[in-house]
Amino acid sequence: MKKLSLALIPAGCLLLCAALRYHNAVDAQKASGEFQSFTQTMFQKEITASTLTLHYTLENPTDYGITDYQVTYGNTENISLVSDGSPSTQQYLQMLSEISYSDLSLQNQITYDVLLLSLENEKKAETFALYSEPLGPTIGVQAQLPILLSEYTFSDKADIGEYLSLIAQTDIYFSSLVKFERARSAAGLFMSDKNADAILAQCRSFIGSGDTQSNLLVTIFNEKLDTLDFLSAKERAQFKAENRKAVANHVIPAYELLIEGLETLKGTGQNENGLCYLPAGKAYYEYLIQSSAGSYLPVDAVERRIRKQLSDDILACRELLSQYPDAASGTGPEGILTDPEEILADLQQKMNADYPAAPKTTYSVKYVHKSLEDFLSPAFYLTPPIDNLDANVIYINRAGVSSPLELYTTLAHEGYPGHLYQTISSGKYLDPVRSLFSFGGYTEGWATYVEMGSYSYALPGSASVSAKASAEYRRLNRSVMLGLSSLLDICIHYHGYTREQTAAFLQSLGFTNTDSADAIFNAIIEAPANYMKYYLGYLSFLDLRSYCEGTWPEAFNLKDFHKQILQIGPSPFPVLEKYMKLYYNSKD
Repeated sequence: MKKLSLALIPAGCLLLCAALRYHNAVDAQKASGEFQSFTQTMFQKEITASTLTLHYTLENPTDYGITDYQVTYGNTENISLVSDGSPSTQQYLQMLSEISYSDLSLQNQITYDVLLLSLENEKKAETFALYSEPLGPTIGVQAQLPILLSEYTFSDKADIGEYLSLIAQTDIYFSSLVKFERARSAAGLFMSDKNADAILAQCRSFIGSGDTQSNLLVTIFNEKLDTLDFLSAKERAQFKAENRKAVANHVIPAYELLIEGLETLKGTGQNENGLCYLPAGKAYYEYLIQSSAGSYLPVDAVERRIRKQLSDDILACRELLSQYPDAASGTGPEGILTDPEEILADLQQKMNADYPAAPKTTYSVKYVHKSLEDFLSPAFYLTPPIDNLDANVIYINRAGVSSPLELYTTLAHEGYPGHLYQTISSGKYLDPVRSLFSFGGYTEGWATYVEMGSYSYALPGSASVSAKASAEYRRLNRSVMLGLSSLLDICIHYHGYTREQTAAFLQSLGFTNTDSADAIFNAIIEAPANYMKYYLGYLSFLDLRSYCEGTWPEAFNLKDFHKQILQIGPSPFPVLEKYMKLYYNSKD
């Protein structure tokens, strides 16, 4: 093609082009300023609604223009249903619509799309305010709170004072929880007696005999204060006395108040089965698939996808066992590391072939307090503040991990290349406002996706063929169990399977243990769509990978694919898919 000479272009055209570039730059600058102002204002208003959220999100709030806020557990819509003075979801949507999307940078367009979809989901949530359940024996507020309080960091005396002020409000906060449960009861939405009993058992286990001296919020607080060199001996003793008094007068009474409230409300639940038996239960379940799992596929399409993966995995299991009959015996292959620190180091080295190098950071591995072992997950990761990505904590529940292989893959899920790695890899790309929203389908789906790949990492280089078969059997079995739980989630909450139908379904597949069937049913009733975050999220990553590799085979590289996912960051899957496709189209 012949190159055009500037001498042949009329001067008026040159001026017009320059004017257009000027106006485009001005428009882009204006849109960027408006968007940054919007996200900053939204972040500042919403992050201060809960002191726990603020403390776990920011180490230095003043760096974000946050200097004056009330110490509070927060009055969420779930509990108070009363506005706290922040703009409504509709107002946020209106403010967002007034910003010129086309003039934003690519990174701001990603944030815009994330906010738009998230706020639209929040708007839907207003219809289901009383359907949400804040309590639960494993992932409920009352089960998670002791861990969040025990991990509260103290950088100075002000942090300690803030913490003591917060826990002194625990009984008031739990009173609002009981009030909310009464409202749910009046609407015919109260939990089943089995769930209530499980929550009551967890509460009683936490408070034990009521002896404050042995309570974990006292013992851990004392241990932390003993390491702080900015306190004098007198100040340390004073703070310890204040904390013990707050636990005795406000925390333990809070759990006693909750116990009394749930005992009173037991028996008022009108539904022992899934959400579909409630007036708007099916619609609420559809909302949960979108908001919790991040998938916007119709439930029927989700079910078909789960059934296909289940069929493929079960067939692969059978073929594997036909070749290696002993693959299912014992607790798994031998020679696998058992020390958590060594496992995490090993994972960082072995993941390098498939993932971008892990950013430098620090972390600590801790163990769940004995009083919480029976109720918490096998392991979990506490995300660091967005302004200090080195404060990473992984908790291991000794009662929840049964073999070296399970510990290894669990640490892959929580650590590298799972939650910890994803958090610090994505963190530097994200606008702070995105930390206000939870994208369980992305975060848990990613952690499950990488966990499935870690079964091969666990094996020593000298592993035999039979050891590899044993590890692969356990990977397939893990996928099948998550798939079955997710399928049952749909069957129970969308199609109406009862406890008896669930047991019969599992029995038809060879699961004859009635206690296990009961436990699965209870877990699914407790937390609708919770398994979907893990399994549907995992399948969404598998499908996105398959699509990108099949559509752009010459441009596709696995490490680069993972890099782009991490740079886009936690988001609903329609947003992630949009920008992954844009990326690969730009490479054509």
